[in-house]
Amino acid sequence: MAYYSTCPHCGANLDPGEPCDCQEEGKRCAEFYKHVTRENRETGQLSFSLNSREVAGYEKAAY
Repeated sequence: MAYYSTCPHCGANLDPGEPCDCQEEGKRCAEFYKHVTRENRETGQLSFSLNSREVAGYEKAAY
């Protein structure tokens, strides 16, 4: 029988003593999208602005 714990937030199965990073990952995603989206004030639409300066320091493949 396997011994593991389950994250109460995302349901991931974790090894004994292993912390889940799902909450951190959510914060990183929110911060990334905050930097790369712009809202058109007239229409309220969101648009992406993905140039190299704005996404510097982020792992592009992870999002």
